[in-house]
Amino acid sequence: MRIDRRAFFARSGVLAGVAGSLESLFAASQKHGAQPRRIIFLVADGMSPSVLPLAEQFSLRVRGKGLLWHALLDRPEAARGWMDMASLDSLVTDSSSASSSWGSGSRIFNGWVNVLPDGTRLTPIMELTRDKGWLNALVTTATVTHATPAGFAASVRRRDDEHLIAEQYLGKVDVILGGGRRFFSAETRKDGKDLIAGFRSAGYAFVESRTQLRQQGAGAKKLLGLFSSSHMPYTVDHRNSESLREQAPTLAEMTEAALALLEKQNRPYLIQIEGARVDHAAHANDAAGLLWDQIAFDEAIETVLRFVEKRPDTLVVITSDHGNSNPGLVGMGIEYRQSNACFERLAGIRASFSTVAPQLAGRAEYSMSTEQPSGVAGGPPPVERMQELARQHFGFAFTPEECEILRRCAAGEKKLCVNRQLDSAVGILGQVVGNHTGIHWTGTTHTSDYTLVTALGPGAERFSGFLRNTEVFGALTQLAGIEHRNPSMDPAEAARYRQVAFTPRERPDWA
Repeated sequence: MRIDRRAFFARSGVLAGVAGSLESLFAASQKHGAQPRRIIFLVADGMSPSVLPLAEQFSLRVRGKGLLWHALLDRPEAARGWMDMASLDSLVTDSSSASSSWGSGSRIFNGWVNVLPDGTRLTPIMELTRDKGWLNALVTTATVTHATPAGFAASVRRRDDEHLIAEQYLGKVDVILGGGRRFFSAETRKDGKDLIAGFRSAGYAFVESRTQLRQQGAGAKKLLGLFSSSHMPYTVDHRNSESLREQAPTLAEMTEAALALLEKQNRPYLIQIEGARVDHAAHANDAAGLLWDQIAFDEAIETVLRFVEKRPDTLVVITSDHGNSNPGLVGMGIEYRQSNACFERLAGIRASFSTVAPQLAGRAEYSMSTEQPSGVAGGPPPVERMQELARQHFGFAFTPEECEILRRCAAGEKKLCVNRQLDSAVGILGQVVGNHTGIHWTGTTHTSDYTLVTALGPGAERFSGFLRNTEVFGALTQLAGIEHRNPSMDPAEAARYRQVAFTPRERPDWA
């Protein structure tokens, strides 16, 4: 197949910069028996199917161009499919079970990482690729030890044991970039272990700022980059804070640095790249936070496609692990004629809910703390302060009725909403802001939606049509020339272990 370049540019200008990459990847995918030398697996964590069209329209308004991922859906070079992401014990998966299904080929209980209900440890894919001589990399905007990266490289009974996950990365993952310094530093680990020193002793360069990544990361063979104690900042906050821009690289910048480091070593490699805060913003019912992070993920996709133009022996997979809270633009005004104007107000929002909510209604951040306080410290703010914060951060004022319900929420009052999930600081604030932007939510937790998957390059056809999540492991290992099958367990047998195995999570509302 040859691409008609004139039609190509006319139909989708956003693809213009990667036209050569699409041609190269498609040509490579048509070669009989072609095997990828690189596998680049990108995950927009918690991206409900509704998010992509919302982000497309938002991107057109704030960037003057649409999303690259959205444009790929109409390209013949890309294989497209849907994926069933259910876990072993629920139609609604959490991120650890979702990533583990890809990383081991077995469905497991929510809250676990590559471990069966009877305690059987599953071999994660990055252990297999390492033994095959491949390099491995994890890039994320969450803590690097969070559920999604962990599903490719660790095996633990509790996803919350991030200190143990950190230890399992040493010598297995060659490039690690993201947040989560607290799980590596002797000062913040409960056991006092200095994992950063351990990684350095094993030959890893260590960086903890955007400048250091640019200056020191380029010369390393192995790299540990931890740019935050917890998660990386939301993109909407990053864009509006000079100090955050100085400290934290973007997902695209981390992706570029990781690919450059891996490529110069002339070995095959597997890299997982996660836009994690799409999920966190959905949990927080934060529409602007979600859409800006979806754009940041799309910029990472662009970085990848530009990179592979001269490296067509590369499989690129783009997907999500589950839906979350299912945001949607609802009809606003008479005959819905105010919907566009309401939606456009999102472009004027300058801060995430994690920044604003604690001052308005209660904590909204995806927190590493086990404490779950309700209300605002010091009590409800006065109405004048609420309006000041709204205009400053959101670009519009609240109605008197909205201020009153926010004040009651800030005082710790409950039963303000019949939807129990939305009867919280983030749920109430999300509804109030949604009155002005038109974005509303089903709840604050994951959903059972099938997830979108798009693939390019050698082996891309393995990701077309309808897939079960566990099929990903078999496709990736076979394409990497690896023969391995992990044990699995059927739901009926797993149910016998459920009561014995169940361990309450430290953060039950965030998965």
